Amino acid sequence: MFETAAVYALISAVLLALRDIFGRFAIRGIDSISGTAFTAIVGLPVLWIVSAARGDFSDPWPGLGWPLLFIAIAGIFRVCFARTMLFAATQHIGSARTSTIVATNLIFASSFGVAFLGESLTFSIVLGALLVFAGYLFIAGSHTKNDKGDPSQKPYVGMALALGCALAFGVAAVLVRPSVGFFTSPNEANFYSNIFAVGAFAPFLFRRGKIGEIKNWTPGNWGFLALAGMSASLGVTFLYLALANAPVVYAFPISQSRPLFAIAISWTFLQSEEKMNWRVVAGALAIFAGTVTLIFNR
Repeated sequence: MFETAAVYALISAVLLALRDIFGRFAIRGIDSISGTAFTAIVGLPVLWIVSAARGDFSDPWPGLGWPLLFIAIAGIFRVCFARTMLFAATQHIGSARTSTIVATNLIFASSFGVAFLGESLTFSIVLGALLVFAGYLFIAGSHTKNDKGDPSQKPYVGMALALGCALAFGVAAVLVRPSVGFFTSPNEANFYSNIFAVGAFAPFLFRRGKIGEIKNWTPGNWGFLALAGMSASLGVTFLYLALANAPVVYAFPISQSRPLFAIAISWTFLQSEEKMNWRVVAGALAIFAGTVTLIFNR
């Protein structure tokens, strides 16, 4: 079961790394709240198709009890708060560095899992989490560049947004763990979670002048928002699958190895956008070592 959870968590990490990168390009020149709302809207048909193909909707759902409440709150924290701050942070410190700082949510998620869900920590879990966290520190301390290649004027704003995002993601993960098993599948739980997130975004989308602003988005904005929304939705579904098969303190840290993939993709395809140095490489190696330690935890 733990091996299956590790595979799901790694797939989630790759998809969420793509979300971080697509999100950076998606909200250039547009309001981050409106852009994030669109990614949530894009995710709904993707998740519905997957659940419909699986036959999830033919089975009874958990009703209006605490599992639905937890999933709803998790969706608002994960999409409305966390994803909006994540996309905004990328504009200040880039997608690779944002992804690494945001992944400190494993510290929040593991701490909350122990405190509120009674989960146990083992030596290898603690060692793996510390290695991953050390990797974040290296990368977060590396030199940041903005889109024009000049030193960022607001690196601390980006770091603060990324840390706020990490806290929101950590809270969401702990809310999902006890409630996801009450749904027919983790994908169905993610679908309902996104519905509540879209509902929470609605007041922001219908403010005066907002529709006119959205009409001015470029084809590039629309395309990257669609890619970010699809990768985010499927990435979270795989995270929910991992959480359904293993404790938060095991599955969540593995899924947060996404900075490793974000760095690899950025270095390969976006060298003009993401400047790499020895701190980034050292951080990536620490994250890799920590992830391997977590995967082979017993």
